[in-house]
Amino acid sequence: MNSRARRIKLRGYMKGRIEKDFTQGPLLRQMIIFALPLIFTNILQILFNTADVIILGILVDNTSVAAVGSTGSLINLITSLFIGLSVGVNVLSSKYLGEHNEEGVQKTIGMSILLSLIFGVVLMAIGWFGARFFLELMKSDPAVIDLSARYVQVYFLGIPLVILYNFLSAIMRAAGDSKRPLIYLLIGGVANVGLNVFFITVLKMTVEGVAIATVVSQGISALLCLIQLLRAKGVVRLKFKYVRFYKKELLEIIKIGVPSGIQGSLFSLSNVFIQKTINLCGETAMSGSAYAVQIEGYVYVAMNAVSVAIMSFISQNYGAKKFDRIFKTIIYGLIITSVLGLVLGVAGTLLCKPIVMAISGDAQVVKYSFDRILLVCLPYFICGIMEIFSYTMRALGKSTTSMIICLLGSCVLRIIWVNVMFAFIKSYTLIFVSYPATWIITSLALFIVLVPMLKKLKSQHQAQVE
Repeated sequence: MNSRARRIKLRGYMKGRIEKDFTQGPLLRQMIIFALPLIFTNILQILFNTADVIILGILVDNTSVAAVGSTGSLINLITSLFIGLSVGVNVLSSKYLGEHNEEGVQKTIGMSILLSLIFGVVLMAIGWFGARFFLELMKSDPAVIDLSARYVQVYFLGIPLVILYNFLSAIMRAAGDSKRPLIYLLIGGVANVGLNVFFITVLKMTVEGVAIATVVSQGISALLCLIQLLRAKGVVRLKFKYVRFYKKELLEIIKIGVPSGIQGSLFSLSNVFIQKTINLCGETAMSGSAYAVQIEGYVYVAMNAVSVAIMSFISQNYGAKKFDRIFKTIIYGLIITSVLGLVLGVAGTLLCKPIVMAISGDAQVVKYSFDRILLVCLPYFICGIMEIFSYTMRALGKSTTSMIICLLGSCVLRIIWVNVMFAFIKSYTLIFVSYPATWIITSLALFIVLVPMLKKLKSQHQAQVE
């Protein structure tokens, strides 16, 4: 195929229809086809994040690895609230598609552009001016705090692009398109790796070079998503006349998205407390934990992709009032995420030592990594079950209920555990026992609330029909 033919094919692909109907057809097959690109998208995203750490470990030193690794919880804490609003965009768009409300879809798309840009600028200011302050609150190791602050500041200069990508890809997923965000992320991620090597080896930069590469790659992915929505056919097309605020849609997005964002922020907050405790164990423990987090991330994002997938399915079917398909979606989601979590959790545990040894070469760093992996990665499938229940509630518009249960069941208990137990027993491994324990408690609480909630919604709909 010559270059002109390839350009014509690409233009046709960019102009294709996005939306898919999840309210009919073979459910399990649809879920697998839709979830697989999401899983690969999430894995690619964390793969490129891991590449940042690997490149720093090989081309620079463990101090830079510790500096970048110790900022993850802080970045997630600051961004989770605003990125959580993309959940509101996803749920509302899916619900409107299930109701065949084309104008509602157009309004949601248009307003999401404004929201992403406004929140992106706010976050940019918070990250730039508050980086060192927040790191000091976390008791970041003095040996790495300067590098960590520089990384956070540069990263947040490009946060509007990160937020924009999350909003645009949420719209595309709501419409049933999980393939294009994967392709766009792949293009941006390859650029990220190349720029990492260039900035470090040619320009002699360290953590700031990695941050710039991340920002540029997110910008590429966001731009491709924007072009797609501008050129796409069908309902899910960005039209500038709809780029303004709408009271009804804004309130719905806030109702669903803000509790989701708060929930994400609270989980990140509990991780910040844990990272603060890890920091007290020294630079070697910080490096070991940072490597383990990268391995764990693959397990989490694969399971999380399934949760995100069922959210689109449940929202569309809730809009269409097809409750039998909602029940089946939950069951299939639980099966898929449990299998993924178990298989990947075992794989991560087995591969931890050889991977970290190959990158770091420090036996003590390897030990710290493996100690964390055993307690977090191996039982990670329980977290996947918890998220299936939580995302189901969000898709049904019960985001606040999910937030409250997760706040009490996971975040509060986890923070209490770390602060109380570590005060008496200064044990690195003891820190991570809190993860599986709180996942079990939260999963049970969500299940107890969700079952009668679904029955009530179905009864209300049947009463209205009769």
